[in-house]
Amino acid sequence: MKKSKRVTIREVAKRAGVSVTTVSRVLNGDDLAHMRPETRQRVQLAISELEYTPAKAARTLRRQRTQVIGILIPDISNSFFSRVVRGIGAITFKKEFSTLVCDSNHSVEQESRYLDTLLTEGVEGIVFIPVGVPDMERVNRLVRQGIRIVVADRRVEGLPAVEADNLGGSRELTRHLLNLGYRRIAYISGPQEVSTATARLTGFQETAAEEGLTPVVIKHGKFTYESGYELAQQILKKYRVDAIMAGNDLMAIGVIQAAEDLGFHVPDDLGVTGFDYTPLLSLVRPKLTTVEVPAHRLGEEVARQLFDGQGEDLTLPVQLIPGETCRQQG
Repeated sequence: MKKSKRVTIREVAKRAGVSVTTVSRVLNGDDLAHMRPETRQRVQLAISELEYTPAKAARTLRRQRTQVIGILIPDISNSFFSRVVRGIGAITFKKEFSTLVCDSNHSVEQESRYLDTLLTEGVEGIVFIPVGVPDMERVNRLVRQGIRIVVADRRVEGLPAVEADNLGGSRELTRHLLNLGYRRIAYISGPQEVSTATARLTGFQETAAEEGLTPVVIKHGKFTYESGYELAQQILKKYRVDAIMAGNDLMAIGVIQAAEDLGFHVPDDLGVTGFDYTPLLSLVRPKLTTVEVPAHRLGEEVARQLFDGQGEDLTLPVQLIPGETCRQQG
């Protein structure tokens, strides 16, 4: 990874026409009551114009390289993302780099704050799995500072990405469901602004349309158990369906629980599918019908792109995992 030269505190001081000590006082909030307001404003303007960010590692270690990679993910409790992080770690460890993991908890605001934090911490690169549409002003600021960013599992315009074949996997999963005889299908998608959710929904819609089928209903939620549960309840109370496809495994488990709470039996009364393939779900019965996304390999590949890639996108193959939550109809 190549890094551009960071703006130094001396350059800020020169731009503002003050001493380095004065800039340091402004940055640390020291004794500002005795500083002229116009001096403080001049320093703050210089900091803004030069896009200066004090790197903690540079301040404490007095060196340019930190050998730290930032990882920003939406939900550390989701084992899919945990496996991606494990894959990243397998590569960074070999490169003798450390990792700093940040969990945005599906919050764009929290995600933006962590982008600022990663800049301040002086990371040399970032693996980024955005919640939705990220704050591009912050993202571009990081890039201008010479910090390489590679997106994992999703797409952000202008940034290289490593993702799974979500469209193809969804088409194969939908075809599997149709071959079993399901016709009244509802779909619970992830967030509309997330490329992964959009690709999986598109795969379902395109394949259903090829068979002349119209979805009973499409709902948009979050990639969480709670979202799957709530939206499945809404669907099952209002519509007659024989299957619900969920945008990921966590939502699918929520669908199964919602169905059982309403007196439906899976797969006797309702077929259910997920996406991602969480290994622990193999312990759950009935075994979920899903599509396996190679999360660990995805993490490895995005780390390789971060260190050695030329900025190209990469799409990884996926695999249909037939389970017990769907059965032959008729």
